[in-house]
Amino acid sequence: MPVPPSTDPPLESFGPIKSLSELPIDKIRGSCPWTVSTPPLTDLRKQCSPLVFGGGVFGLGMYNPDNHLYSDEAVRALRLAFQYGINTLDSSPYYFPSEFVLGRALRILAPEFPRESYMIITKCGRYGPQRSMFDYSPERVEASIRQSCSRLGVSYLDGALLHDAEFVSDQPEQNVEDAGFLPAQAIGAPCAAKTNRTPEEAQKLLGISPEDAATIRGPGDEKVLAAVRKLFELKDQGLVRNVGISGYPLPELLRIVRLVASNPPFRPLDIVLSYSNNTVHSKLLPMYRAMFESPVGGDHWVSPLLLNASPFSMGLFSDRGAPNWHPADKDLVAATRLAHQKLKADALANPVSGIDPNMVLAQMAMFSGIQGSGKSGDAQNMHTLVGMSNVDEVHAAISVFRVLSAKDNCSYPGDPDQGEGAATLYNTLERYAKIARAEMEAAGVNELCWQSPPQDA
Repeated sequence: MPVPPSTDPPLESFGPIKSLSELPIDKIRGSCPWTVSTPPLTDLRKQCSPLVFGGGVFGLGMYNPDNHLYSDEAVRALRLAFQYGINTLDSSPYYFPSEFVLGRALRILAPEFPRESYMIITKCGRYGPQRSMFDYSPERVEASIRQSCSRLGVSYLDGALLHDAEFVSDQPEQNVEDAGFLPAQAIGAPCAAKTNRTPEEAQKLLGISPEDAATIRGPGDEKVLAAVRKLFELKDQGLVRNVGISGYPLPELLRIVRLVASNPPFRPLDIVLSYSNNTVHSKLLPMYRAMFESPVGGDHWVSPLLLNASPFSMGLFSDRGAPNWHPADKDLVAATRLAHQKLKADALANPVSGIDPNMVLAQMAMFSGIQGSGKSGDAQNMHTLVGMSNVDEVHAAISVFRVLSAKDNCSYPGDPDQGEGAATLYNTLERYAKIARAEMEAAGVNELCWQSPPQDA
């Protein structure tokens, strides 16, 4: 990921602010597959759509050719997402130029979708890939939030998150055998750890024992607390409506949630965003829900809204293969590759309408990764961020969501993804998810977590 420039480029450098009449007409296929909240949208917790439009795909050098970011593809994709009923989007300064791309799109779409018809979450604190490129100082946090508002063309944010908080906080060192299984052991989840530990033992190693809730472990924790206090100030001013954190390791995110609630000003965080923890290889996020909901800090406690990100686990479940930089254990990558081979062979031998053998791993991963974003699954109402670079990816995400709805016998007038075909597709994708999960378990990598931040960060 390139380092964002020190000076913002002109918004117009990402394309002109054109009229809606100059855009192609992209029609939705059927109606919205969930009950749509009526504007004005003011309550993220109650009104957030099951799927969230993820802006990380509009970062230079990430998932798209650079010329894609200077085209109208993002405008068309966001317009179609809004038309389907996706009403929340996510970005970050670190995903440069995502905030500019989305800001241009929102300005173009304003006549059709005014500010009160959607909600925006962005992040602050991370401005490059290395630890040295984080800045959680209160001054930079406020400047970053105001700068994001300017880029996006809005006067307030529905959510502001400290980006990848584990890079700054004083995460307990885990120099023990099978450290990657500690998060699973902390909640008693089955895993292939060679060292037997009780949940209480694992929680102590991770710093999440109940008695450790208020413990400030060092200067990193102080920086996190100072940054959160600034975000709460901005919330009181009306610039931010919800305050939260994002990151990967669930135990550390949980520790920070408890730390914030147990120290001045004793206010609970509103949002926790975690990625790659509700996928085929790891179902830890729904398992951790009870711990995130467990009260700490007194009568003011309200549990945070959990947001699930990266159902493809940062490209691990791409049919092209995991990117070279992926932090996953080599055995996890190998198990994913073997699962892909089996799924593709099955898809070719047993064709099912709606499943592309060349996209079978991604389709299965999306199916597995957004479970719980609707009515089904153990992770109910756990809204999922999905990167949607173009209109085809928007249609695909909605289609998979409709297939998930088939389990609940939900149907919406005019939907093309309902009925007997949807039930067949659901059963096939469910079977594929079980095949892939079995490979993870056979390799002993289910619920195995990688280190974040990495040692070389």
